[in-house]
Amino acid sequence: MDVRRLKYFIVTAEERSISRAAERLHITQPPLTRHIQSLEEELGVQLFTRTNWGVELTQAGKALLSHARNIKAHVELATEEIRRVASGQAGRFDIGVFGSAMLNVIPRILSSYTLACPDVHVVLHNAPKGRQIEALQQGRILIAFDRYFPDSPELCTELVSREPLWVALNQRSRLINQSSINVADLKNEPLIGEQDQSVFFISQAVFRHHNVEPLIVHKAADMIAAVVMVAGGFGSALVPESVVNLQLPGVVFRPLVADVESLIDLHCVYRKDEQSPLLASMLECVRVYRNQNQSDLRLASSVPETNIS
Repeated sequence: MDVRRLKYFIVTAEERSISRAAERLHITQPPLTRHIQSLEEELGVQLFTRTNWGVELTQAGKALLSHARNIKAHVELATEEIRRVASGQAGRFDIGVFGSAMLNVIPRILSSYTLACPDVHVVLHNAPKGRQIEALQQGRILIAFDRYFPDSPELCTELVSREPLWVALNQRSRLINQSSINVADLKNEPLIGEQDQSVFFISQAVFRHHNVEPLIVHKAADMIAAVVMVAGGFGSALVPESVVNLQLPGVVFRPLVADVESLIDLHCVYRKDEQSPLLASMLECVRVYRNQNQSDLRLASSVPETNIS
């Protein structure tokens, strides 16, 4: 059934006049009449009867009018939905996330994104970077966020933010009364190591620069597990600033003071050939966030970078 013919039928039924309907539709009467006749032939029924003052709907015409209006409304709704999807304002957006950035940076970016695109259905997938990259390559997610991503010819990586290192202390720590922690203060301090490569490399470089050998007494699988171990009294831990938002009983956070760069990078990664408008909208939010936090980047650029190789 031709949607255009249904539109012509609806207008004719509302105007009860071929001439007035043609004028409203900005066409001449003969083609309008042919469209109505073609619709009647397709349905095998008479839709209008002629009167001295125009046309009137038959019983079959009255039955069709309700359905025709519903069909027209659904077509208009589908058209608008398709346009919104094509412009990145609607659809399903699968995102890979992992690690401590979920405690601060990522929620802020997602908040901006959902304000800009409230009709997009966002689905978060919490997985380590190996599984995130696999999901990207298979097209199961459009973008992933993590501290460190290996180079890949088919993937594009962008810096999202840079965060300073902080120290997570148990409330019974000997350093608890200090407002900030110098690297030298951590000499002989029991520390909890972790498997976040970005934090591991930066912290090791900071210790080397200050000629301090870290005393690693335990290892944790990730940042959150490390802070849980701090709460349990197993030692202290170096963490990105985002982790400060993780409030656990018995844990306090202090900024780390160092005379060498100790900033932790957060990146996003996506397929280079991805043309999704949903991704384009997200990248716009990422870049706005990065620009708003540019002061940290300028501060970092003024400090000579540490060789972490």
